Amino acid sequence: MSHLKLQKLLYYTQAYHLAYFKNPLIDDDFEAWVHGPVSRKVFDLLKDKSLLYVDLKYTAEENNQSPVEHVQSSLTREQFDWVNYVLGEFSTLTGPELEALTHSEAPWIDARKGFGPADRCNNIISKPAMAEYYRQQLY
Repeated sequence: MSHLKLQKLLYYTQAYHLAYFKNPLIDDDFEAWVHGPVSRKVFDLLKDKSLLYVDLKYTAEENNQSPVEHVQSSLTREQFDWVNYVLGEFSTLTGPELEALTHSEAPWIDARKGFGPADRCNNIISKPAMAEYYRQQLY
């Protein structure tokens, strides 16, 4: 998958985890970049390995765990099932479709207040705003 799509799927898993479990899934913030929410940690990790719309290639970790095995061993069963549910809902969309979706939602829009559509912005998308907005989407 592309770096763009990965960033948006990470955002949605974080957002819906905040909404459902009331705590973050990952220890990071998302910034309101031009192309939608971005985890700076993930961006920095992958910036030399990918371009925005080019597919990333995954190689097994040193312990030879697959990404699924690694995630499974880090989460409770309920969290793992929830992440799978969220990914099932959003993974059929393309990176640009996910970008357009985030651009229509309040957390990203509010974090970019005062910035033009093409202006560089690294404002943090607030976790409470994410939790509140996506909790409303659940019910």
